Amino acid sequence: MTAAPPVLLVVDDDRDIRTLLADHLEQHGFRTLKAADGRAAKAALEAGPVDLVVLDLNLPDEDGLSLCRAIRATSRTPVIMLTARGDPIDRIVGLEMGADDYMAKPFEPRELVARIRTVLRRARAEAEPVQGAAPSSPAGPWTSPPAP
Repeated sequence: MTAAPPVLLVVDDDRDIRTLLADHLEQHGFRTLKAADGRAAKAALEAGPVDLVVLDLNLPDEDGLSLCRAIRATSRTPVIMLTARGDPIDRIVGLEMGADDYMAKPFEPRELVARIRTVLRRARAEAEPVQGAAPSSPAGPWTSPPAP
């Protein structure tokens, strides 16, 4: 039995970019949904499960940062920001608002596919417990136990 392809929501106000992105992602085995603004993106997220959102920041009705914040408030759906805002401060703010990754336009489509696969792999790993792993200590898995 073959697993269903991941569903990606492409949110971009530019119809040409949205269509090109969706076509490219579908050629690489993803199912895509498209939204031109924040309202349509929220409706798509409410309509059914979405595995990852590719999100532009410049939307006509809502800033992509506030949309990312809204997604983060209600779900763990991964978000990759894909935007013309490429300054380091924009990248930092985007990541601090909850994006799992950030790419500036213009971009290399193959790199976007690789980043999507990486973020999805990471999200799946976080959702599934590791077989045979010992529970982590209250201080976290990377700290040494207290000395006797």
